[in-house]
Amino acid sequence: MSSPRSLRARVASVDPGSPAESAGIEAGDVIVSMNGRPVRDVIDYRYRAASHSVRLEVKKRGGERIAVTIENRFDPRLGLNFEDAVFDGERRCANRCVFCFVDQLPPGLRESLYVKDDDYRLSFLQGNFVTLTNLTRGDMRRILAYRLSPLYVSVHSTDEAVRRVLLGRHDSPPIMPALRAFARERIEFHAQIVLVPGVNDGALLDRTISDLLGIWPACCSVGIVPVGLTSQRASLPVIQPVSPERARAVLGQVRRAQGSSLEAVGSRFVFAADELYYLAGEPIPLGSEYEGYPQLENGVGLARLFLDEFSEISSSLPQVVEPPRRLTVVTGVLGSQVLGPACDRLREVSGVELELVAVENQFFGQAITVSGLVVGRDIIRALSGLDPGQAVLIPDVMLRRGAAVFLDDLTPADIQQALGVRVLVIPATPRGLCDAVLAPGFEVE
Repeated sequence: MSSPRSLRARVASVDPGSPAESAGIEAGDVIVSMNGRPVRDVIDYRYRAASHSVRLEVKKRGGERIAVTIENRFDPRLGLNFEDAVFDGERRCANRCVFCFVDQLPPGLRESLYVKDDDYRLSFLQGNFVTLTNLTRGDMRRILAYRLSPLYVSVHSTDEAVRRVLLGRHDSPPIMPALRAFARERIEFHAQIVLVPGVNDGALLDRTISDLLGIWPACCSVGIVPVGLTSQRASLPVIQPVSPERARAVLGQVRRAQGSSLEAVGSRFVFAADELYYLAGEPIPLGSEYEGYPQLENGVGLARLFLDEFSEISSSLPQVVEPPRRLTVVTGVLGSQVLGPACDRLREVSGVELELVAVENQFFGQAITVSGLVVGRDIIRALSGLDPGQAVLIPDVMLRRGAAVFLDDLTPADIQQALGVRVLVIPATPRGLCDAVLAPGFEVE
């Protein structure tokens, strides 16, 4: 379930001027206990830090142990930031999901990419989707006692036989009792359905949406995303990709469910991933139809948010820029459909020549179209033999969060060296794109 290592609440940084800094706590120190009790994770830490007086046992970097008491009046975090969100090891996933993306990774990548977490704590703290199959009675008591809400739950199907097929295990506990327990205690959660053609679609999809609507408002929203299939499935179960026809059928179900949900509870409740609309060749819904974008991190509404934000910026773009510049923007196949209209508008600015290159994913397979899974070697391949102009612009979603490295461990500097052209990493936002393209002298940080 969790790694065997002991609790390691190691401090990554201390906020200047915070109570923790005044108490002499430094980066690299380890919090051994709070108010006489060990801390398993950031949840424990935040819960106990809310006290007016907090007693900390701290192991200093040199090994010395000290005890400090902080009178906490201003900062419920005390000013401490930790290296990890959980201190006793992440819960590992025991499922063998037929569509698991980790199982579809090619060999030779960095070890951390093959780690599969299924930890309710990371669901609460970071928005990770979890199956709840490893939830113990103690975990459930803790969720209820600490009011850990909202959570993000991979439901996939409320038909237990179908869900067990999808999870690749016959001993997984039923999902609905846990979700109903959340509902009774007013613990909110967002649900995810990974759509697998011929398995959990059609009438089964309607039933799953209906079952989850039955425990609204605890179930705040349902996001439907198409199964992602890489080229590394030789030893895995055969799964059909979501076809344009299937995508259109699913969107029809979503619209009908939204209509029923609006009438029943005043919310559209169920939302489809952007990829389904592009697969179906249908327009992205209006921003108001996403009701605050509850599943943005699940790829639901990102395109609309980008289009609307660019529309707000578009009217204020200059008519001309100096000096003239010729640039290339790289993105994934799906991203090119989002960025296309924005690049067309930027080309109307005198002095701008802009090429948009949709990079086909050879590393994971051409069925993978999202920009976040484009790797460095595919960018090099796509641009080899082309004249990309004075700079190549790469959206930051292609890089590992917090580090300038692609999934294949190449870096922007590697691409720059291979192509002999300046490479700029830009925020994957309308403002980030416009600032990079229109920057005076191309001075982009």
